Amino acid sequence: MYKFSTVKNIVFGAGALEKLGAIVPPEVRVLVISGQSARRNGVIDRLQALLAPRAVKVYDRVQPEPTIQQVDEVRSLARTWGAEAIVAVGGGSVLDVGKVTAAAAGTDLPTAEFFYNRAVLPAAGCFMAALPTTAGTGAEVTPNGVFTDCASNIKQSIRGGSILPTAALIDPLLTVDCPPAVTAASGLDALTQGIESYIARNSNHLTRALAMQGVKLIDCSIEKACNNGQDITARSDMSEGTVLGALAFAVSGLGAVHGLAHPLGARLHLPHGLICGVLLPVILRWNSVCCQARLDELAAFLGYERGDKLIERVEQLLEKFQIQRRLSVYGLQTSDFDYVIKNSRSGSMRANCRDLSDADLLQILQEMY
Repeated sequence: MYKFSTVKNIVFGAGALEKLGAIVPPEVRVLVISGQSARRNGVIDRLQALLAPRAVKVYDRVQPEPTIQQVDEVRSLARTWGAEAIVAVGGGSVLDVGKVTAAAAGTDLPTAEFFYNRAVLPAAGCFMAALPTTAGTGAEVTPNGVFTDCASNIKQSIRGGSILPTAALIDPLLTVDCPPAVTAASGLDALTQGIESYIARNSNHLTRALAMQGVKLIDCSIEKACNNGQDITARSDMSEGTVLGALAFAVSGLGAVHGLAHPLGARLHLPHGLICGVLLPVILRWNSVCCQARLDELAAFLGYERGDKLIERVEQLLEKFQIQRRLSVYGLQTSDFDYVIKNSRSGSMRANCRDLSDADLLQILQEMY
């Protein structure tokens, strides 16, 4: 048994941004949430023009790896200003901040209460539109947000139905200014999500159909998008592949790559997609003892002879993008292993197709060190 639900209104394609004014309710006060890049490249100015004559306030300081403390700051601004709608434009971090801000609009509880599962998000929040500027996390269509607590250095998800955006406007033109390194890391995240969803413990015919097409789109376009950011076809395929994979994993769950990536990210402060890419081939080899048929099936759909050729393809991408594969290069210490293992037991790890003990995880970290 599974339940599939997603964003009520998804608009996809070049020029989707222009639909914003028609989708956001009229005569509401709108808080626009973004990072600095959206200000620099003129996207904020475009949004303000599209939202006119609504009252608009902008928060443009979201960090690449957002904290629950920053979410509290944004939520406080939204309450003080009287925001009635949220528009988040940026990468997955920005969208996650926007989702929680909208979902928690009706409560003054600190974000930590939801982060540590001491409280649940309200059944309904305010209107929220998600506009991704990267092709990676798929946060525009998923009911969760990933954050770090500065106090404990724990990185994990806030989940709940009310965290789902009201609308997602997925315009590949918003991704053309994404630098090659960010495009590569984001794309590796999306690729990982699609592959992990395909072999996840809770995968089903629906999620595998979505995931396999998403992986194919990304596999065929990631190098093109990195080599030429103005290639609209490649950018469109990356964006659509990301959405398909995200729709899949929202139901199936992910796996050990994401289970380990969150504590590693909290420790090393690296781009999430980069960590996922480094972990992916190693975890796939560990998992292959119980999912070889699925890997072979996915590989065949992509045009590879068998599953191990798909793993080699991932390794080739890491080499192409000049990504180091040893965790020690990124500053991981053997003294960090206990922290990583302890904090890896998330929903993603539980969805992994193979049960991995603490001893298994220690061996993986030692292999990769």
